[in-house]
This record gives sequence, structure tokens and C-alpha cells, in this order.
Amino acid sequence: MPARLVGMNKLAALLIPAALSTIGACTITTSNDIDPTPLAGYVSGQPWNFVAGSTDGFLSEGEDNFFAVFYPQQYTACGSIEPNTAHLIVAVPKAVGDYSMNLSRNMTFVDGNDNRIAVDGRIVVDDITSTTVTGGLHGTYDLDNEVSGQFTLTVCP
Repeated sequence: MPARLVGMNKLAALLIPAALSTIGACTITTSNDIDPTPLAGYVSGQPWNFVAGSTDGFLSEGEDNFFAVFYPQQYTACGSIEPNTAHLIVAVPKAVGDYSMNLSRNMTFVDGNDNRIAVDGRIVVDDITSTTVTGGLHGTYDLDNEVSGQFTLTVCP
């Protein structure tokens, strides 16, 4: 083999593993572990922290899931006026348990007219009473839309 090709093979032998390790460092892996802290993350690339949320009695009626909204600010739950801010809409199961998100049990990252539906995630329902649902969730649409943590929702009649 000509000396020039041998040198190229040595260079390739050095560069290819380095390039592959760099590519491996950039890969995105998602875990559906739920943070033990209050629900927080990013919506439309902006920091987002859960403050208050509720179920919709009408939209939840007769379903296996609560139709629930999660907001980054206080508001009067079960009222007719909800905040006009980035929020989450989540199908929260009506039974205690650990659930994977899918096409029928999903969450939507809402920011203005942008609705990003996430099916990658997990919801854990720890407790349900006549007035609250407590649990945790981790949902991912992309790097700009991901949340994880614990929540308590108000159950509306």
C-alpha cells in the first residue's frame, strides 16, 4: 500500500472515533422519569412553572381521563375565565396509577395559537378526592416544550 494511503488510514483511524463520540454526545435521549419537584420546564422555549390547574367538569364527564389545564399563574378554578398565557392541556387518568402517554392520553403545549401535542411522556396519579387530583407528569414534545414534576389540580363539578 502506498505510504500516502497508509498515512490517510492512520488519520481516519484517529478522526472517526473522535467524530463518532462527538455525534454520540449530541444525541437526545428522553427519559420519562418524573422530577420530585413542582411541575416546571419549558413551553415554546420559555421557562414555565406550574402554579394552578383544574379539570373541566363538562369535558371530563363520562370519560376515562380528566380534561385538565395547567397554568403558570393563580386563577379562580372552575370559573369561566382562565388566564390568557402559555399553558398545558393534559388528559389525566381518573384512576390512581402509572400511565404512559399515547395518542388518546396526551398533553398539549399551548402558546397563543400554537398547539404542540405530545405523546411522549408519563403521568402518575397518586390520589383522587372529590376536590383534588395529585400526581406527577413528564411530557416532551421537543427540547423547547418539555415539563416534569409534581402537581395538584382542582376537580371541578
